[in-house]
Amino acid sequence: MTLRDIARLAIKIAGLIIIVSAVTDVPHLLGRLLPLQPPMTARDVVAMAFAPPAIAALIGLLMFWGAGRIADRLLVAPAPPGQSGGLDLRGMEEIVIAALGLYLVATGIADAVYYWGKVGLYHRMVTENTFPMPVILEGDFGGILSTAARVLIGVVLVLLSRGIVAIRRRMLSLRPLTSQASQD
Repeated sequence: MTLRDIARLAIKIAGLIIIVSAVTDVPHLLGRLLPLQPPMTARDVVAMAFAPPAIAALIGLLMFWGAGRIADRLLVAPAPPGQSGGLDLRGMEEIVIAALGLYLVATGIADAVYYWGKVGLYHRMVTENTFPMPVILEGDFGGILSTAARVLIGVVLVLLSRGIVAIRRRMLSLRPLTSQASQD
């Protein structure tokens, strides 16, 4: 089993986790919205309960079906066959970090679509019914900020996975290799 095979497997597993997470989020999101209360419409339910999980599931499917292409883009160069010596899992570390980043981006985008639908509902409530502008709830405000942070961290992990691994390896190389007990 080569590093590319292991990387493909890790990306496929991450894609499946995203798909399962998206599918299991639908009942939770529907529970927040049903029964419909005016001025909610079926469009609001689709925008806030079905579109976010669908986007996340689509990203998971793309990861599952495109695992080979993703692995090829993330790995610098495959190790030549028959290379002996120490086992170097640097490429695997990069793949796992990038897969985690893709997971964070997928769930962040799904949550962003949910909050976008909620903002649209608030806007329609104010414009159609001349209600005063509702105050954003603490949970919604925190959710919007955590969604933005999740997307940002995910993009950073995807784009800088190679650098993160290099920094971690550099930091580990600075520590002493011998233990205190063996010096006595």
